[in-house]
Amino acid sequence: MKFYLMRHGDAQPAQALQADAIRPLSSYGEQEVVVSGQWLAADMAQQQKQVDWLISSPLVRARQTAQIMQQQLGCEAADINDDITPTGNAELFADWLFAAVQSRGAHCRTVLMVSHMPFVSYLVAALDTAVEPMLFPTAGIAEIELDIAQWRGRFVRMIVAEPAQD
Repeated sequence: MKFYLMRHGDAQPAQALQADAIRPLSSYGEQEVVVSGQWLAADMAQQQKQVDWLISSPLVRARQTAQIMQQQLGCEAADINDDITPTGNAELFADWLFAAVQSRGAHCRTVLMVSHMPFVSYLVAALDTAVEPMLFPTAGIAEIELDIAQWRGRFVRMIVAEPAQD
């Protein structure tokens, strides 16, 4: 099963607003997400797959990223998960993810999740214990192959699609 783990796009600086949770994407962040979405849509079309389930953090910048991705990928099943914030517990979430995907059955073959640093970094390491936590660029996507029966993952690659420079 394919699991795409995405960090939200570039957001407005924290000092510009009072709370981290309500920081929106910057205009550059929106461009990053669109480019990443175009890449993922093309990759999915080549594999003749679609995103069956999209999971997003409740923080504004992640929800905005997820909304852009959902529009580009046409994914109908989408959920907000309060456990995938920057301070979330990656090991506990990994266990929940395997159980949730098993309960969804065979029709859930591809999942996209949008979250934050450092959570995304720790989640990659929790899913594939052969991989050290890594830095994720904004709008970066880690592709992970999940073995649901064995409850483990294998990191495949990191995708960084950057907007064209003017």
